Amino acid sequence: MSVAFPNPSTPRQLRQAAADAAKAGADVMVAVLDGAIAALELGRESLEDGQWQQAGRQILATCQLLQALRDNVDVLGGDPLAANLAELYDYAAHKASQAANEGRRAPLDEVWHLLMEVRAAWFALPAAARAKTGKSTAAAAQTWSPGPCSMVPIQ
Repeated sequence: MSVAFPNPSTPRQLRQAAADAAKAGADVMVAVLDGAIAALELGRESLEDGQWQQAGRQILATCQLLQALRDNVDVLGGDPLAANLAELYDYAAHKASQAANEGRRAPLDEVWHLLMEVRAAWFALPAAARAKTGKSTAAAAQTWSPGPCSMVPIQ
């Protein structure tokens, strides 16, 4: 059964998600990325079914999760890979918003493929690189903090 994703932007909810992921032995970044992918898939299905409000809610959840991921990329560290990852998250959120505004699935398909590539790239890293925090590798340097999400709701 599909699950709707609530607004994940409150610090309490993000801390809880981080605690749940840590308890399960999962990487928080991957858990949030998986949530974005799942919300995106639900948004695509709802869009296809003509359920515009449900699609909008799921696409908004996707955008909020992407913003949370983007907010946790260390772009100040000077690593060009981190800057590229941040730009990718921004682009993906823009395309998802475009899909919601235009009621089209194609931008959501593009975002889905991008997020799946990010996920695959994360798991292609050696386990030791994924476990390191504060290093210069963009994906490995994506340490988690439950900062606020600043996405504007999709009208």
